[in-house]
Amino acid sequence: MTAAMERTDEQQRRTIAEFVRDRAAALDRGETDTRIDLARIGELGLLTAGLDGGELREMVAVIEDIAAESLAVGFSLWAQRMALEYIDRAPAALRAKFRDDLGTGRRVGVTAMAAALKHLAGLGDLSLVAERTDDGLEVSGPIHWASNVFDDALIVFPARGEDGSGVVAAVRADTPGIRINPRPDLLALGATASTSLTFDRVHVPDDQIVTHDLRSFCGTIRPTFLLLQTSFCVGISRTALDESGSRITGLGAQFADEYRALQKRYGNLRDRLHEYADAPASVEPADLLRLRLDGSLVAVDATRLESTLRGGAGYASASATNRRFREAAFLPIQSPSEGQLRWELSQYE
Repeated sequence: MTAAMERTDEQQRRTIAEFVRDRAAALDRGETDTRIDLARIGELGLLTAGLDGGELREMVAVIEDIAAESLAVGFSLWAQRMALEYIDRAPAALRAKFRDDLGTGRRVGVTAMAAALKHLAGLGDLSLVAERTDDGLEVSGPIHWASNVFDDALIVFPARGEDGSGVVAAVRADTPGIRINPRPDLLALGATASTSLTFDRVHVPDDQIVTHDLRSFCGTIRPTFLLLQTSFCVGISRTALDESGSRITGLGAQFADEYRALQKRYGNLRDRLHEYADAPASVEPADLLRLRLDGSLVAVDATRLESTLRGGAGYASASATNRRFREAAFLPIQSPSEGQLRWELSQYE
């Protein structure tokens, strides 16, 4: 990448960071949702950063900067980009049908692939079942959790065949037979349209099947999946630590050692993230899992420290400190959850 291109990318990231910052409080209050942010990210050409012959670290930087202002937007952006990653690896006809709309933000993407990664780790069966028809698949069952579930979204999902084989397919959320369940009230992430769905004999034509080889496909996308998740952990940690650093005086000096230790953990985390993003396919699976686990732990600890140092002001629900504290509370339970990550890492010991 040339110096001029790097400056352009940095300016675009600053532009979208300011846009997201100005909207973060309204998102948190439930007055708007992340579709507007995704569309603006698409307008700036950042949804496809590093996708067409570029490097993943370009997208890592985008998600990191956005999550520094709003984890809700960073999380929705991760889901959007993963849906785009899946479609980018699909057969040409399916790419032509949906890739541009996802890459520009004209259509929102839903990733429901976490269930496949959990299944392939040996931690449960796929909940969606696909039966062959003359011209495609008929799919039934639940999706227990997904985000960006808007009425006009594109859902990319895994399903198991009657013979135990696994497929990945894509379908619009307004396809007959899909029921979007009422959204639960969430801490700080209500604007991400996260909820469950039910498929009842949903027809998926052959030209909307991404792959018939679930295991190989998941092996290809998993490094990107985990690295981009770590990106939004790094983003929110950065802001929380910046805020904390300005308060290590007076009574705050009692937390100076904890702050310095967290800064060291954060620096190590960020260095590994960007190193791994230079060559994702070459990173050992255990290193990716450990990175993702460390990301959630650092984010939780950093936002807790910020909240402690802000005191009563941080306890007010309308404060950015309080919002970050609530946003980070999601990270240990997001799939892959802290429990799953610890279990998978134990298999390498």
